[in-house]
Amino acid sequence: MKAAEEKREADGQTTISQSFDFSASHELRLLPTSHKCSRNHGHNYTVTVSALVHDDAPGDLSPLGEYLTATFDHRLLNEQVTFHPTSELLAAHLAKWFRDNVEPATSITLVAMVVSETATTSARCDGVTGEVTISKTFTTSHGDVTLVLGADGLDEFGFITDFGDLKPFGAYLQSPAADAGLRAAGPALVAHLAGWFVDNVEPEIRGRLVSVRVDSRATTGLWERGDAS
Repeated sequence: MKAAEEKREADGQTTISQSFDFSASHELRLLPTSHKCSRNHGHNYTVTVSALVHDDAPGDLSPLGEYLTATFDHRLLNEQVTFHPTSELLAAHLAKWFRDNVEPATSITLVAMVVSETATTSARCDGVTGEVTISKTFTTSHGDVTLVLGADGLDEFGFITDFGDLKPFGAYLQSPAADAGLRAAGPALVAHLAGWFVDNVEPEIRGRLVSVRVDSRATTGLWERGDAS
């Protein structure tokens, strides 16, 4: 397991972030047997925790890394937890574990817990609200497009949305219209992609779009859904 740490200060507050890696397998047994993820398969997980430090506390996040190593590393997650081991539910579980086991021992407060199964997919549990969101990045020849989706609670499988349901958006990114927009990287591109997703994909899935970020060679754009949407 490796760990990476980041610190930043702003307005008199210090937030620290640390990432831990572990390898494990899981079986999403509640899914139909025809779904490939119902069978045993493995991931090289990355867990990133961010916490707000109070009163010049040392901000030691290593207990989380020790818990991950002892409980999950090179194990079948189904045998280690009582819930369906999706990334969403794992992120929520780790957030609760952190609040129960790390916060009482030091002057830090959880900001977010992020669980990544791959380099392009992750689930995030907000440390304050407990809200879970998922993130999916699509790599194009002109840059990366990252979607963040949320929902009013998780479904019966422990998902916000099956990442497979987002394939139509990935296909659209390869279309001539989207490709030209990514190449030009105009200021309206990110809003266009968000609108296309809301009109064409969102009605067919359970999750709702929270944000779209485009990191192209020319510029970076971010669309965020307003409260009234």
